Amino acid sequence: MPFYRVWYQNKSEPLEFSSAARLPEAQIFERVFEHENIALPAEAGPSLAELAASHQLAPVRYTEDEGKPYTLL
Repeated sequence: MPFYRVWYQNKSEPLEFSSAARLPEAQIFERVFEHENIALPAEAGPSLAELAASHQLAPVRYTEDEGKPYTLL
């Protein structure tokens, strides 16, 4: 069970969650949107990174199981 810590908007405390399997970056973005109550477009529209940028969520970075940090945006 991977454990994720996701930092965004330069918040000092990360969003923390675990998953039954490794998550692709798109699902990590979706967890942030859900946590921030941001609705995803029903139709094809901006990319998840563009949507995150439009809601001033950057920078978005995460770690998986205390591993090295990855930057999404």
